[in-house]
Amino acid sequence: MDIDQTYINQKLQDGEEETCVFLFRKYYVPLCSYARRYVGRKDIAEEIVAETFFKIWENRSNIIISASVKAYLFQAVCNNSLNYLGKLKHETRLEKYFQETTFENIAFSEPLDETEEQSLLLTDINQKIEEVVAQLPEQQKKAFRLKRFEGRKTKEVAEIMGLSVKTVEMHLAKATLNLRQKLKDILPAFLLFILLK
Repeated sequence: MDIDQTYINQKLQDGEEETCVFLFRKYYVPLCSYARRYVGRKDIAEEIVAETFFKIWENRSNIIISASVKAYLFQAVCNNSLNYLGKLKHETRLEKYFQETTFENIAFSEPLDETEEQSLLLTDINQKIEEVVAQLPEQQKKAFRLKRFEGRKTKEVAEIMGLSVKTVEMHLAKATLNLRQKLKDILPAFLLFILLK
């Protein structure tokens, strides 16, 4: 069953980040598989989908989804995939692009079950974040774990750590900045935005 587009429109226009995060997590994997049919390469497909969501968030106040939310997202990814290929063709790099696209990059075999693929994706992402979090300075690491991993409010984190709320906010800001810098070459920009917001 598709999501009510009127509700989504309102939430996006109100700047509700949770709505964009929800859509991203629900549709990221199938949209990547869909984009891959057009562009052939997994890495490019992931970039296109991440960029699609980033544009939706940037233009949230002007976006109106008049039909199915799912159909809107798939159409947007389709358009962006075709635009990408069109740009390659215009730059006379299309033939070279597909020559460099290996069989490992193209999903000719039967794809994983969506739930299984989603699980593998999230496990990989969480592992990468965990590795970088472990390298943070002690106070930043503790504040980040309590806030992001345990879902505690900033005031609770401050009480647990015996610090002021302002000091905790400073540690969280520094931790987020460190993580974004260290993960920027590993995870798509939009994924970093929603995971580290």
